[in-house]
Parts: sequence; C-alpha cells; structure tokens
Amino acid sequence: MKKQKTEIRKETNKVLKHCWWDLFVKVIISIIYRGTLLIIPIIWGKAIDMVTQGSFNSAYRLILITLAISVGYYISACLNNLIYYKLYNRMYKGYSNIIYTSIVENSLYSLSRFNLGEFSNIINTDIDIVVTFLADLIIKLVRVLEFLIIYYYFFSIDLKMFFITVGISVITFLGFVVTGKHTKELNQNRKSSLDKKFAVTHEVFNTIKEIKGFNVFRSVNDRVNHVCDKYLKDNDQYNSFTVYVKQVILGIIEIVRYGLAIYGVYLCSLGKMEVGTILVIYTYYGKITENYDIIGTLMIGLEDFKVSLKRLNKLLEFRTSAEKIQFLPEKEYKGNIEFDSVLYGNKKDPILNTVSLNIKCDSITVITGNPGTGKTGVFDLLMKMNRKHKGDIYIDGDPYELIHDEIYYNLVSLVRKEPSFFDLSIKENLMLVNDNFSTIKNVCEEIGIHDEIMSLKNKYDTMINDNSEKISNNLKIAIAIARVLLKDSKIMMFDETINLLDTRYKGAVINIIKELSKDHTIIMISRDEEILELADKIITFENNKIKTAVVKKKVSKKLVNV
Repeated sequence: MKKQKTEIRKETNKVLKHCWWDLFVKVIISIIYRGTLLIIPIIWGKAIDMVTQGSFNSAYRLILITLAISVGYYISACLNNLIYYKLYNRMYKGYSNIIYTSIVENSLYSLSRFNLGEFSNIINTDIDIVVTFLADLIIKLVRVLEFLIIYYYFFSIDLKMFFITVGISVITFLGFVVTGKHTKELNQNRKSSLDKKFAVTHEVFNTIKEIKGFNVFRSVNDRVNHVCDKYLKDNDQYNSFTVYVKQVILGIIEIVRYGLAIYGVYLCSLGKMEVGTILVIYTYYGKITENYDIIGTLMIGLEDFKVSLKRLNKLLEFRTSAEKIQFLPEKEYKGNIEFDSVLYGNKKDPILNTVSLNIKCDSITVITGNPGTGKTGVFDLLMKMNRKHKGDIYIDGDPYELIHDEIYYNLVSLVRKEPSFFDLSIKENLMLVNDNFSTIKNVCEEIGIHDEIMSLKNKYDTMINDNSEKISNNLKIAIAIARVLLKDSKIMMFDETINLLDTRYKGAVINIIKELSKDHTIIMISRDEEILELADKIITFENNKIKTAVVKKKVSKKLVNV
C-alpha cells in the first residue's frame, strides 16, 4: 500500500512541477485578491470614525482610497478566475495523459478489475474532482491564512474578543474533523453506487437487442430503477449530512458574531471602542463565516480528493512502468520468436502450460487445435496484453520485456477474430496506421475491397461503426487485414480471420501473405485446410500444451488464382 501511495504521489508531483509557474502566479493573485477584502473594512471603519469626529475631508479621501482598492479587487478577481482555468486545464491534461498512458501499461487481466461504469467514472468524474481540488487549493489556503490576520486584529482591540474568536474557531474546526470519517464513508458509498449506475446504463445500451428480443424490458427496468434508487439514496445521505454539518457550524459562528457586536456596542457606550471598529468586527466575522464555509468545503473536498486519488491509483498500481526497465539498445529485428517453458493464465488452470516453441522469421507458421486449447494465449503474450507467470520469450534472442514498447509495437501487429475500430471513417481508421491515402487505396485494391468501399454511399468517408451504412462483417474483417498490411510490421499475426473471408477476398489475401512471408514472420491461428497448406510449420495445441510441431518441406508456393 505504501508503494502504491508513493506511485500516485510521484505522478501528482510531476503534474504540479509541470504547472509551477501557473501555481506561483495563482499564489500572488490570490493574496492580492483576498488581501484587498481585509483592507477595505478597516479603511471604511476609519472613514466612519472621521465622519463621527466631523473630519469630512479625511472621510472623502478614505472613501476614494477604498474605491481604488475595490477596483483592484475586481481586477484581481478576474485575473484569479483566468489563472484558475488555465491551471485547471493544464493539470487536467496532465492527469489525463498519466491515466491514459497507464491504461496501455496495464495488462488485460489488470483492466478486468474494472467494470465499464467504474472505469468511465474514474476517467471523467474522479479526474475532475482531483484537478478541481488542486486548482482551487491555493485560494482556499489563502482564505485560511486570513484567520491569522483576523485573529491579530481582535487581539489588538480586545483580549476577550480574541479568546472567544479563537475558542469558537477551535471548536468548530474539531466539528469538521470529527465528522470527516463519516463523510468519507458516505462518499465512498455514493461513488460505488454511481459506478454501478454507470455500469447498468452501459449494459442496457449494449444489450438492447436482447432486451427487445426476449421482451425483458420490465425486468431490466426494475433492475435499473433499483440501482438508480440506491445511488439517489446514497447521494442524498452524503449531501444532506455535509450540508447539516456546515450549517450547524456556521450557525454557531453567526450567534457569536451578533454577541460580539452587542459587546462592541457596550464598549462604545463606555468610550472604550470607536463606532467604526464595530463595523470592522461585524465585517470580519462575516469573513470568518465565509471562510468557515470554505473550510467546510475544503475538509469535505479533501475527503473527496483522497477517495478519487485512491480510485485513480487503481489504474497505476499494477502497470508496467517503462521508467523501471533498462531497455536494450535499438536494433533491426528479423522476427525469430522463441517461447521457453512459458506458463500463462491461471496457475491452477493455465492457458499455456509450460509451452516451448520456435517460430522462424521469413516463414508462415500456423497454430492449430481445438477451441480452448491455448492457441490465442500465444498472441496475447506477443502483443503484451498480459504477463506470463514463468518462462521466457525472446525476439531474435532478446528478452521481449527488454525491447522498448516504441520499438516493439512497431515490430508486431495482429488481426483479431472480432476486430475493433475507432469511431471514425474507413479512411480515418486506416490513416491512423498509414497516412498516405494512395497507399491505402492500393492495398484495398490488392485485397479486392476497393470497389465495395466505393459502392458505399460515402465511400472511404463511411463511418465504420455506423450501423445505418450496413457494412458487412466480411468487409470489416477485410479492412482489419488491410490495416495490418498497411502497418507492414515484421511480425504479422492473424487470429482465425483469413478463413472467415468469402472467396472474393480470401484468395487475394493468401497471395499477399505468401509474398510477405519472404521477409516477414507470419503467424496464423486456423483449422482451415487451405490455410494449413500454406504453412512452413504447423504447431498443434492440445490441453494447453503443444502436441506436435511439424516443419514442412520448403517448396515453391504457387499463387492462388483469383
């Protein structure tokens, strides 16, 4: 746990260090902004005293000075608001970069700890809470420092007022501290309920076909309402409790404020206090009330901040940080792959059970076997989606963990059985990999999908995830294959995708792969006989182990007629 806290603290320090100039300016502006509010009541008090003494010219001058200071106040208020949002934006971007980078650095197993609702809540709500707290912390701390000035003022005019003010401050502060633990528990309950609410919302959206198909709307709606009611209840308890605590404390301060005003009038009747001083006392207690409202918000916000920081840390605690690894120097890789006694998955029921294999560069290797025998585990590890428990994996003799990700992920690419695309057009999805549109069209023509894309209403500008465009699954798989061909990585993996293509595209893709195998490492998972015929080596899995590894004779491969 201590290590985890150090990680999140270290990342927070990076964000703050990056924003040091904005933080410095915020401190200066905040001091000017709040300082003017403390000076104005004193000058007004003096002006009133001048009026009671008949020194009207002096009163005019003091009022004009107050006007000038007030103008400065409004200018500094605008600047304070401006620098706040500048600071907020910079810190928000910093935390977002850290979190999104940590997503890539996490394994699929680590990410499986999150449901979609919790993940969305962390990425959006918790980052906002953390950044808002930090961006607003300076002005709140300056407002806390105002207490020292106010205490000094009361000390200078009357010791009884000073001790009463300090005493009530200590009592009310302890009230916030005592209730803080319960506030934190209520906030954790509220966030947990919100996670579940988000999760159910995503679930309804993703299963709308099943809801309609099985006519289970009432049952699903009851479940949604139950989760929503739980969130509303927890949210109500949290907000009601925090408001009650704040209002009780502020009410106590307000009672003391009027008591001291009456005491000030009494001192005036004895000639021991000026009338203007009563105005300052009343105004300063107004500041104390405002600042205690801020302190209450700060204490509650601190608990929110801790909870959100802890939730953000869930994305950091199991990541593989590149800073901790001494990477190998950059070099050109041929694409030879070796697994040495690799244990992967659940230790009691592994996906790969002490598997050793060799895959040669410039060849086609087909991995085959019945479903559930561990074949895709090879691809999971080669794409660094999860971490192995035991054994070693080498690329051209180098441990693959020691190859920097920037180099490694240029070396490998994968077509999944069920490919995913970004919410962009066909053209934009492919240009993420290769920004030369002429090359994109050439690859699509080679595969044979160019004409089908051009037959769509918006052609290459068709949104690939837009169901209204009726893009077939067959075309989506072919586009996913085009994406890998455009990347042209040294190691290309195809997870039972080529055999899913219809005859329009399958032959063309096979011919392209044959040609690529002259200087690429091609690995395919398939039970298709036509694909098995292509192989230079066939590795058969059974019971999560390698049953056989057969190297076929090297023969000239005839191109398939298309």
